Amino acid sequence: MEMIKKISIRLLLLTAIVIASNFIYVNTTYHDDLEGNGNVLLKFNLAIEKSDALYFSESPNQATSVNDSDKRFISQMMDDLLPELRLEAVDTGAIHAGVFKELIQLIPEESNVNYVIVNMNYRSFGMDWIHSKLENSIQKQLVFYSNRPPLINRFLQGLNYYDALPNEERERLIQWHWQHDSLPFPAPKNNVTDWCAVEKWGDWKNPKRQLADQYIKNFAFTLSDENPRIKDFDEIVEICKAKNLKLIFVILPENLEEAKMLVGEDLVNLMTSNKNKLVERYNAKGAKVVDCFSIVPDSCFIERAFPSEHYNQLGRMMIATNVVTAIESFPQ
Repeated sequence: MEMIKKISIRLLLLTAIVIASNFIYVNTTYHDDLEGNGNVLLKFNLAIEKSDALYFSESPNQATSVNDSDKRFISQMMDDLLPELRLEAVDTGAIHAGVFKELIQLIPEESNVNYVIVNMNYRSFGMDWIHSKLENSIQKQLVFYSNRPPLINRFLQGLNYYDALPNEERERLIQWHWQHDSLPFPAPKNNVTDWCAVEKWGDWKNPKRQLADQYIKNFAFTLSDENPRIKDFDEIVEICKAKNLKLIFVILPENLEEAKMLVGEDLVNLMTSNKNKLVERYNAKGAKVVDCFSIVPDSCFIERAFPSEHYNQLGRMMIATNVVTAIESFPQ
């Protein structure tokens, strides 16, 4: 009995120390740590305080063209089109649904958030993004995005309590998938590596040849239930159902015109087939899917040296208008 009493006292003291230490940490260096290791959480916390709708995005939300007269982000355009709602973006470059699901899980029940809008970036389903060299940094930040006390999260982050792979291993995984993941075409288009080896636009030094290969590497894949992004989006659906949040997935536009011109119909047909699977899957799961995949013309894409989801003001407004229509279609 005496031993149990001593242990209980020690546990209470330890708990008190952890609580006090966490209080001190939150009110001293926590904000600085977030800026360096969890900056999206700062945006999230601010957005939660003043919004009815959250828009989760990678870089496409804020990308603008130097030639734009309208520099508003996609989220700002949506907010202006929805005067009855307060919409805020939670965004930064290179993140994906694996980050979005952790943040959505943190939406408190007492918040005013009613709508969750999530970018569904087709390119994020490809191995070049799944095994990106930026993933270690993303996984490190994810440690902060949990319901644990912030001090515990910081401690776990310091212990490297997250999935981290050497860049060489990530590159090896990408190359392996490009060589071994089958595509629904006869050789040499039956895998990414061999398809890229096909001569096109002259030799490999030709910029068009290099860009064509980037399209193949980023967009040529066959979706399956085992794809990590599929699992992330499935979890987002379940989290929103549990929290009674109205969920919208936005399939971002890709430059299908340039893909067809550089690579051909086979790639565009494969991309469209995968996109259709996403629409069918998530409509069936109860999410509202806004299919913007093919609505933006080549002239609206900003980057010309690498395929990306960055649009000029016309492209951004097309996306914003379609999402607003979807929001307005929900029963009030």
